[in-house]
Amino acid sequence: MGLLHFGWFLGAGFGVQGWGDPTYGIGYDWKQPTVYQDAARLFEASGLDLFVIEDGVTVPDTYGGTAEVNLRDARFVPKHDPLPLVPYLLAATSRLGIVPTLSASFYEPFTAARLLATLQHFAGGRLGFNVVTSGSDIAAQNYGLDKQIEHDLRYDRADEWVDVVRKLWRSWEPDAVLEDTANGVFADFRKVHTIDHRGEYFQVRGPLNTAPLAEEPVMVQAGASGRGRAFAGRNSDVVLALASTAERMKAHRDDIRAVAAENGRNPDDLKVLFVVNPVLTANAEETAAVRARRSELTQAAIDEQLQGVSYLSGVDFKEFDLDQPLPPLTTNSNQGTLDNFVKSAAPGSTLREILQARASKDGLAIIGTADDVADQLGSLGEEVGGDGFLFTGQVHPAHVHRTLDPLVPALRRRGLLRTELGDGGLRSNLLDF
Repeated sequence: MGLLHFGWFLGAGFGVQGWGDPTYGIGYDWKQPTVYQDAARLFEASGLDLFVIEDGVTVPDTYGGTAEVNLRDARFVPKHDPLPLVPYLLAATSRLGIVPTLSASFYEPFTAARLLATLQHFAGGRLGFNVVTSGSDIAAQNYGLDKQIEHDLRYDRADEWVDVVRKLWRSWEPDAVLEDTANGVFADFRKVHTIDHRGEYFQVRGPLNTAPLAEEPVMVQAGASGRGRAFAGRNSDVVLALASTAERMKAHRDDIRAVAAENGRNPDDLKVLFVVNPVLTANAEETAAVRARRSELTQAAIDEQLQGVSYLSGVDFKEFDLDQPLPPLTTNSNQGTLDNFVKSAAPGSTLREILQARASKDGLAIIGTADDVADQLGSLGEEVGGDGFLFTGQVHPAHVHRTLDPLVPALRRRGLLRTELGDGGLRSNLLDF
């Protein structure tokens, strides 16, 4: 197995870091940029390609119809907007790709294009953006809607959103800016164009009023449903993917690459990165103890799993009897998350059996010594066919160092992790191999 791409997915977003860890709050304040800057410096030094920062715009109250568990455990809330954090992360690094999340459902295309173009000028080619379609009804209600529009229509709208954003970025021809001081001409008006977009969801005149881009930001997307994969294959540069087995990883990657090829794209230009949670131990005895502890289905463990899938799917799992098979479930929200959850155990399993299977299998966790984890990542990469992985977890210092300090050398000894990032920007680094 050759080099793989690696990154870090901050699933907690610009939110509470390290709650529940004995070192919580020692020497840092999660509400300030410093802890994220420190993590970004370590990611860059470790050869990670990108740092993806999740976001959400709700105080979740799906599980049991109350926000109690989420607020008690600092799960998905509180959370600050990641876009103002981006310049701080750029200032702390020189080669790492920085990828905030924003919603195609709630950001108008002109606003998004202008914000991202501005940040890309700051970034010098290191910016990405993670596009989500925000399936939550309670999120929609924060933006004047009674509920979110139908799942596949959200992706139809997002397809048009991406087209408009890119048209706006291209509304200035590359050589429109002359800066001709001798003749007093800053820009050639003949090379700056309205886009006059009139589509099903958007009407946008253009042109964009920011300076033209030398390179457009890298687009990241995580759609797991059939319609989400179609959207990703058509539009994305990086796919953030969730799958718990090598077989499911390979099927997901093959599907996305096939869609890309059907849209006239080179599939090798699209990187499918699977989210994994490395849990590092000192030896085999500690590995066994960690596995045993994580497989215990306590009430806290039940709440943790069910509040997460309730929020992401929009289905209140508090309503179901733990010892009865789940009924057939559908959702207008995150279909991939719901499907992944239900298929964690055999058809007809009770909710408790599904939870136990997920706890026993450790979900996205890879548990072991640094050498064990590196070997498993290498084997997974070989079976899946590439392209790499996104480590997940909060970025409080203890966790970041506990993960990367032992794992980076182990990955490099196996030739899986690059020793240095290039200076050509995020897209260039992703296309290196």
